[in-house]
Amino acid sequence: MKTVFSVVCVIAAALSTIYMFSVNYTVGMIQALVFLCLCLAGLIIYAFKTTSLKRSVKRASKYFDNEENTERPFPAIVCSEDGEILWYNKAFGNDVLSTGLVKQGYISEFIGDISLPTLFTAKDGTSITYLDRKYTVYCDNIGDSKPTYCLFFIDNTEIKTLAEEYEHTRPVVLQMKIDNLEEVYQNYKHSECEVISGELENILEEWVSKYSSVFRKVGSGKYVMVLEERGLDEIIENKFDILRTIRDYKYGNNPVNITLSIGVGHGGTYSQCDDYSKQALEMSQSRGGDQATVNNEGDLKFYGGLSQGSTTHSKIKARIMASAFADHIGNADTVFVMGHCFSDLDSVGAAVGVYEMARALNKHCYIVCDKEKSMAKQLIEQLSASSLPNVFINGQTAADFCTSKSLLVVVDTHRAESLEYPDLFTKFEKVAVIDHHRRTANYISNAVLYYDESNASSACEMVTELLQYIPAKVELKPESAEALLSGIMLDTRNFVLSTGARTFEAAAYLKGIGADTVSVKQLFANNFESYKNKNAIVSTAVTYKGCAVAVATEHFDDIRIIASQVANELLNVVGVKSSYVLFEENNQINISARSLGEMNVQVIMESLGGGGHLTMAATQIPDVTMGDAVVKLENAINQYFEENK
Repeated sequence: MKTVFSVVCVIAAALSTIYMFSVNYTVGMIQALVFLCLCLAGLIIYAFKTTSLKRSVKRASKYFDNEENTERPFPAIVCSEDGEILWYNKAFGNDVLSTGLVKQGYISEFIGDISLPTLFTAKDGTSITYLDRKYTVYCDNIGDSKPTYCLFFIDNTEIKTLAEEYEHTRPVVLQMKIDNLEEVYQNYKHSECEVISGELENILEEWVSKYSSVFRKVGSGKYVMVLEERGLDEIIENKFDILRTIRDYKYGNNPVNITLSIGVGHGGTYSQCDDYSKQALEMSQSRGGDQATVNNEGDLKFYGGLSQGSTTHSKIKARIMASAFADHIGNADTVFVMGHCFSDLDSVGAAVGVYEMARALNKHCYIVCDKEKSMAKQLIEQLSASSLPNVFINGQTAADFCTSKSLLVVVDTHRAESLEYPDLFTKFEKVAVIDHHRRTANYISNAVLYYDESNASSACEMVTELLQYIPAKVELKPESAEALLSGIMLDTRNFVLSTGARTFEAAAYLKGIGADTVSVKQLFANNFESYKNKNAIVSTAVTYKGCAVAVATEHFDDIRIIASQVANELLNVVGVKSSYVLFEENNQINISARSLGEMNVQVIMESLGGGGHLTMAATQIPDVTMGDAVVKLENAINQYFEENK
């Protein structure tokens, strides 16, 4: 098109010059001279471009057999810095172009939005698709003063098609288990249980029939499914809709409140996928059930987890764990207890309970805690001044005391990086974990004892149950009982959320020992200055899709305590499903999240790198401004609603 346009312009200029001679000879001479100068300049530019193009083609010829035959061995194209096509060989015209002609004149016709510098830096080539063919494109800069790119198109459609087919047909193993089948059956007759079981199996079989797979029942409420990778991609795209189907199941017109856990293993051989799926199923159940965990060779992703896990009245697990825990304490020379950083009442209270168990088993025990950063500083000071002197120590002292036979008990967290002193964790060969949070991918996997109960209200509730079943007489002091009760009251928000029958039983046990509820209530009291600061943060709150978001514009000494209290108070507003309080500390944005159970704030905080519980979670976002953190939070909320419509 450019050549045709140039010819037309030259003809028009020549005719105009001839006509001007007939009108005015002098003007015609001037115009003729100008016309000749322009033609001469055009010829010079054309010659320069032609010479430059020949040089570029000559440089590109190093990739061919010889300089004279540039038509082989594979398609090649030369373009300028801005992507304008300068030249291409016959192989490119025959093999890549369907018509043998370039339509647009720019390389973007073939490589799309990929920039030439990006192609140049990709030493292993870049995959593109053009006209249903798959190519690997290699790029080299053959210019002198300014970049001129030579691109080579390697057609490997058949190889890539086979590779994709191989990926799509790789094995995937799903382990499925009905979470609370036994508890549900307790409320129905035997004949009704048979009907429920049959209807649940029909639902699963109908769902499985959508995919090319093998499906088998391997036990009461347990199933195994084997399928191809392409089937898993479709299941993930549908957000594991079977979870919602099982959750919404009704017997007659009555909701059964039954949930399903799924563990998916893929990325290896059949036996490896089976192992991965079992690990994934254990992870799903440890997080409360009603969710799927996808394990791709150790890389975990979670789906679902919308409902609060059902609690069980059985304390068999607590009794077994108490016996095993006592054995580990008995085999240790010294016991150290450590909770999460910025310890709260639940963390400190659970640590006090472990101390009492170790004392009953005649073992020295220390609570490792940073008193200055603790959100339970008042409780620590009261215990240090009365019943537990010289029990609370810092990380350096613990490092000096610990030996190869020492036992570290981690409470109220299961992630090493969340501990009060993460570096201290590596000094212990034996670690026990007691936690009520939903397990995350980076949990402490080498613990000699791992007691997690995501349906428990708090770590203090779990420790209180262990106290009752430990094979030793525990003479719990009233001050220690109050510490445990304060942790339960904190995480249940005064017995409102995450509260089951066992929560009240634990509280009743502590009350019977002598815990004073008035003294516990005073641990939650604020001074007048903190009360004003709390109201200042509340005044910044706005609503976003039924969520309350508040930002602390100033930093206070007790900002963490105030932020959590503000998040709790915002839930008292009508229509607020979850609340988030953002504050800046140590050059990072912290978010304290709360909900009443309708929304799972743990899932939202996990997407931002944090974690926690269904109704209580938090995260820290480094290297961002407050405004950017708010945007990230809003995007996480949007993603949550999108995935759980």
